Amino acid sequence: MRNIDIYSYFYSLLMQIPDGMVTTYGDLARALGDIKAARACGYMLSMNSDPDNIPCYKVVMSDGSLGGYSLGLDEKIRRLKNDKIEVNNGKIDLKKYRFNSFDTTYPLAILRDEQEKIARMASYDDDYDEKNICAIDVSYKNDTGYGVMVSFDGNDYYIKTVVKKTNFPYIPGYLAYREFPYIKDLASDFNGTMIIDANGILHPRYCGLATYAGVLLNMASVGVAKSLLLGDIHDNYVYYNNKALGYIINKKTIVSPGNKISLRSSIDLIKHLGNGRYPKILKMAHDKTVELRKLYNE
Repeated sequence: MRNIDIYSYFYSLLMQIPDGMVTTYGDLARALGDIKAARACGYMLSMNSDPDNIPCYKVVMSDGSLGGYSLGLDEKIRRLKNDKIEVNNGKIDLKKYRFNSFDTTYPLAILRDEQEKIARMASYDDDYDEKNICAIDVSYKNDTGYGVMVSFDGNDYYIKTVVKKTNFPYIPGYLAYREFPYIKDLASDFNGTMIIDANGILHPRYCGLATYAGVLLNMASVGVAKSLLLGDIHDNYVYYNNKALGYIINKKTIVSPGNKISLRSSIDLIKHLGNGRYPKILKMAHDKTVELRKLYNE
């Protein structure tokens, strides 16, 4: 597993922007390796705790309009003009001031390659324990994640928690790099079937969080997502590249196998756990993450 601190890498990109130049959210996302990271770039700019040394004021919209700034738009304009960058009618001439020649290793491209390798290691032959299960969910406040695992051995429920900072923002298609560190800690002493609030094989590279975690931990895993990431729906099955990769039990319960379990068995297991609804054990995990987050932020 690669552990890349995307926050630090992103801020290092900002430091490359020369005085008298600006860049765009899209340019930064491409420098990270995926245009899908553009929204995350905006979020990381808003989380910049050192705006005097990390120049987030140098980032504008793709049409040259100024966008936002944590210290206010007037301060952003002042800093841009101090850099001798002209602002006319709320816009900057990108043909004159744009910088996008970043020195970068495109870290998200590296992570995509890793996801593809891990996807090839996943098994969808049934080798799971339907009686020894756990549900895992993580919620966030700013850069801190609150993870909960609720396990059930057929008789009793057990709860395990972990709270720590993340070095990876939410970027569509890369949830594993945000949440796997929590799952690794939570499931370190577990030996059963993981039900994870995420996708499994139903993913652009067939490597959603449930698959990623299942392969790296060598456990059976099922992904249960609350929204559809991709694919076409036919008779409740979700197809991607003409393959049935998931199944919609209801609009908030989208199942896809992660590792060591077939699609058919994944559907049967989640239907059994939830009686056709969102599984109780996964809702318990989610509710506990909310309680934990509130507890730490009172």
